Amino acid sequence: MPSENKWLARLSQAIQENIADGGLDNAALAAHMGFSERHLFRRVKQLSGLSPQQFVRQHRLQRARQYLEDGAYRTVKETAAAVGYISISYFISQFEQEFGKRPLEVLREWGWR
Repeated sequence: MPSENKWLARLSQAIQENIADGGLDNAALAAHMGFSERHLFRRVKQLSGLSPQQFVRQHRLQRARQYLEDGAYRTVKETAAAVGYISISYFISQFEQEFGKRPLEVLREWGWR
């Protein structure tokens, strides 16, 4: 179990280091981890219950929420770009699906807008 937690921590670190890269796909993530795409998929699914892209999306959205709450970025567009989303509308829909509120609402709740 500790080695599994260490592996997931290493994966999370690789995602955080490349979070602004909109092209962070399974191939790029596998290369960062030193695994084949197939092995990466199996391992992430086994340990987290998510596909690698779902795992990455979850990290991106959590980081976006943190940025919005901290006021690191004052617009939804800047926040989306900072976490690797190219399409603002897709970012907003994914954020709303994950957290039940729109990114602008979070900015307003925390007094940044």
